[in-house]
Amino acid sequence: MVWIIKLSFLFFLFFTKNLFSNDLNKDEEIYFNFIDFNNDNQISLIEIEKSISILFQIVDLNQDGFISKSEINELKNIVDSLR
Repeated sequence: MVWIIKLSFLFFLFFTKNLFSNDLNKDEEIYFNFIDFNNDNQISLIEIEKSISILFQIVDLNQDGFISKSEINELKNIVDSLR
């Protein structure tokens, strides 16, 4: 379970553009709001676990319980198309 938390943290960091700003940019705000299920402007460990579970299900296109390189590439294409 610890690796999932680390993965989600890295995912959040990789998609942030300005790590030294005091304010969240538009993309960071979207990611934060995606994880903050109860909209209390705080992210709990439970919310991170839920968001990772949802992300895993979305990325695992063939629902085999594993994420392949091709599924990661598909995710990257989707994220790029949304920008």
